Amino acid sequence: MPLNGRLGLAAIVMVVAACHRGPKVPEGDILASLTVSNLAGDPLDLASLAGKRTLLLFVTPSCTHCLATIPHAIEAAHEREANIAAVFVAGDRDRAQRVVDQLKFPGPALLDDGTLRKLYKVDSVPYTLVVGKDGHATDAFEGEQSTVTLADALAN
Repeated sequence: MPLNGRLGLAAIVMVVAACHRGPKVPEGDILASLTVSNLAGDPLDLASLAGKRTLLLFVTPSCTHCLATIPHAIEAAHEREANIAAVFVAGDRDRAQRVVDQLKFPGPALLDDGTLRKLYKVDSVPYTLVVGKDGHATDAFEGEQSTVTLADALAN
């Protein structure tokens, strides 16, 4: 292959790799920062998430990509015996509860008052963090994700 052909191929590979790179993984103890209330208005019991990896989904009740990602996340968490939690960053409590009920969401569902959205610079949803047993994020994704992608991230 001529040099310019190899360079062109290398450029294409770099562009494709950059497109799949997720957002920067936030630092610090993610689970400890979950200080907003759940949909019932109660504080999150952090002990319920301790000792397992966690998929933390930032979603809104009206986002079609969020509604498509949630079932994939539920399946991935089940496959990997991980926790799952959702943070509704917009929308009202009733709409969020309808989503939780309709999708049979098995984990805690929190209603953000803007604190977590600002802290993690969530500009678009769905935004998913993979959180290790120690509470620190190991991976981050923006946009709709497949079961395989999320299960693989939980396995690492």
